Amino acid sequence: MRGVRVMILACASVAAMAAMWMMRGAIESRAAATAQVTQVVAPVSIKPEIEIPQTVDVLVAAQDLNIGRKLTLQDLKWQAWPADSTSPYFYVKSEDKDAISNLEGAATRLAMRAGEPLTTEKVISLEGAGVMASLLRNGMRAVAVPISDVTGAGGFILPGDFVDLLLTRQISIEELNPKTGEIDRTITHNQTETVMETVRILAIDQRLSEDDNATTAIGNTATIELKPDQVELITLTRQIAKQERGFLTLSLRSFSEMIEEYGEDIDKVQPITVLDLQAIARQKVEAAKKLRIEAQEYQREVALRAEAQRKQLAVEEQAAKEAERARIAAEKQATTVTTAPKQEDEVVLVRNGAAIKVMTTIPTDENTEVAK
Repeated sequence: MRGVRVMILACASVAAMAAMWMMRGAIESRAAATAQVTQVVAPVSIKPEIEIPQTVDVLVAAQDLNIGRKLTLQDLKWQAWPADSTSPYFYVKSEDKDAISNLEGAATRLAMRAGEPLTTEKVISLEGAGVMASLLRNGMRAVAVPISDVTGAGGFILPGDFVDLLLTRQISIEELNPKTGEIDRTITHNQTETVMETVRILAIDQRLSEDDNATTAIGNTATIELKPDQVELITLTRQIAKQERGFLTLSLRSFSEMIEEYGEDIDKVQPITVLDLQAIARQKVEAAKKLRIEAQEYQREVALRAEAQRKQLAVEEQAAKEAERARIAAEKQATTVTTAPKQEDEVVLVRNGAAIKVMTTIPTDENTEVAK
């Protein structure tokens, strides 16, 4: 009896193990089928991977940089930049890893924003000659004007600023007499006029930027950027100021106002001529010439009138003389005594038997008066 139970338990165990084996086989078969389906569907449902663009480190401005700023190590940094968007003019770290230290002390030729890549055209080395020529824009010229603490805004005008140029001078107005062409009187008064506007400052003395040899001393010379024809005008202006006891004044313009007016094009701002002294000088010369011509014509007309009057007076004088001579002649004729004709008497005398006729004259009363 006991052996039968043992046999039954053994058979049950074998049956359970067989069932487990069969179930395990079914599960593995199902998993394999699922794996095959997944392999077929996966290429369709999975998205392709995004390709990450390659970058290189280029040199950029670490902060906003003004024109003429002397670069320091804090002004520059390396920044990742798309490799396919680089320019041959960029400073690339893989090609020039010492670019930051090499550019220390160089100056900016153009204004740059933070994060903007530096190029070989935007910076210039201050070593050697040609520094000022490198800062000039195409078609522009550099010219120096004298300044002082009064005419230079107390020393607060710095390279990169924009100013207006004012001329103060002593004006002399000559009043000419249109009849004689001579100066009757001269009136003198002081006058201030704006000659140019939005003129860019390149340097104060030898300073090309605000941080270049910063000092509390007031500069004596401001180097400004002008067009070629404006250089001629400013030279004439300086000469006029010298001759007419005047001077030039630099009036500092608000940088925020310039930004509001020109925005990102502030680097393209051109100096504007307000007062063309050359044209005014030409107008004065033409006006003086015209006045002289008018005076000469007036003098010629006066001379002609005087000559006509002289001739008229000569004619009248001649007529007066003729009249006077006629009067005198008339008076002489009136006072001249007219001799009356003699009264003749005829007397016949007989001499030696011949008759002789003898004429006798008896004086008249008028002849008697004359004789008396």
